Amino acid sequence: MNQPMPQTASELGLMQGFPPASRVDHAQQLLKPYNRWSFQHIQLLNPVADVWRGTEPSSPFEYDLHDLDSITYKNYLGQELSFNHMVEQSYTDGLMVLHRGKVIYERYLNNMQPQTLHAWASGSKSVTGTLAALLVAEQVLDPQATVAYYLPELANSGFGDATLAHVLGMSTAVGFAEQTSNLVTENFKYGVALGWNPRPADYQGPTNVYEFLPTMLNTGEHGQRFTYQTPNTDVLAWIIKRVLNCSLAEAVSTFIWQKLGAERDGLWVVDSACAETAGSGFCSTLRDMARFGQMLLGRGAFNNQQILPEAAVLAIEAGGDQIAFGWSAIAHPSNANYSYNYQWWHTHNQHGAYIANGYGGQMLYIAPKAELVFAKMSSYPTPTADGSEFYAAMGAIPSLIAALQYIFAL
Repeated sequence: MNQPMPQTASELGLMQGFPPASRVDHAQQLLKPYNRWSFQHIQLLNPVADVWRGTEPSSPFEYDLHDLDSITYKNYLGQELSFNHMVEQSYTDGLMVLHRGKVIYERYLNNMQPQTLHAWASGSKSVTGTLAALLVAEQVLDPQATVAYYLPELANSGFGDATLAHVLGMSTAVGFAEQTSNLVTENFKYGVALGWNPRPADYQGPTNVYEFLPTMLNTGEHGQRFTYQTPNTDVLAWIIKRVLNCSLAEAVSTFIWQKLGAERDGLWVVDSACAETAGSGFCSTLRDMARFGQMLLGRGAFNNQQILPEAAVLAIEAGGDQIAFGWSAIAHPSNANYSYNYQWWHTHNQHGAYIANGYGGQMLYIAPKAELVFAKMSSYPTPTADGSEFYAAMGAIPSLIAALQYIFAL
């Protein structure tokens, strides 16, 4: 199947020249085709908090590169395609595949470089959830405690009597005060509060996440069904900040990023109250995303140290309530048998894979039983209601694992 390569940001003329002839502004950053440029330049369009990497040298990778491009797979439409086709046609900016800790594939497109900071989008939720798993394992957080116990400010909101476990698995029964459909930011006022949507001149609503979360309403009984809503991650981050008495960026730096041996500081987009957009605003290099994944594959052991308690990673690997998740699988059959917990998607497949998945084609796929880490950063034309940016890459992974099993005689 011969298709033209997606145009790069420079080919589209985005932000080219001084001054640029075609400028990308804040309001366009999440939309096609502007995200071809903006996902690699989030820090130029938003206020950000630094996630310090520390002073130690970056942790080295061992390379054993293989030609994976000719491996074939069937996509979700049943078409047989090559791995290279997936890489190019799913608007990949960068892709790394690690097997047994060695880099077997690394490629950059759309002018991305190894040092480029790139948006994780909703993959950010899994960073926040991983920190929560660490704190639960260390008994700093109690999954059975209520949100109101940690955050009295939310006692009268829809979150008040939900438990931390409900928040971790997104089975809280909460809803937006205005049930407006917005594929980009879920709800207009929520997008304004977090800073993704521009604030209209006559706007009278919440201006930051601390003001927005108390407005969310109870819609039923907690724990009955999974409902994907990013404010759950904001509540989780607020609880983490409250118990640690530090910012989310500082906590991730202290407990994870400095120990990881990251190549660059990470970044977190912040709102007008300097609160991190915990569910959507994290940025790092591709290699540092892969390091994070490899650390989890090693059950917390990485860079010659135990960064996470093994119990924390085992809790992530276990997944969540598949019955509560079940109704979502009806709407999205490809998610059948999935669950969600600690802000990770769990496949419950033969490889025990779990996924950090983000808007525009961001993916960190960790398959413990195949000893595989698949880190992908993209700028897929968004928004898409059908999740094409996700399935384009997902379809290739089973064939890739099968090929690796053949190559390495597993």
